[in-house]
Amino acid sequence: MTARRRRLPHAREEGQALVESALLLATLLGALAVGGTWVLKTHPQMLRAIDAQVRGHCLALSLPFP
Repeated sequence: MTARRRRLPHAREEGQALVESALLLATLLGALAVGGTWVLKTHPQMLRAIDAQVRGHCLALSLPFP
């Protein structure tokens, strides 16, 4: 029984770290979603230019070597 009591504080710390990590991840993903929505609404021309550039690079990389 004493060995089990010694492990419980460590398990609580691991659980707290897991919860803190999950909250941080959820906060970062939420901020990314809000920021992405803002960029989509305010700068559509910039996103079209980036899309054209990425598609051009993908096209160039997909061409066969001579």
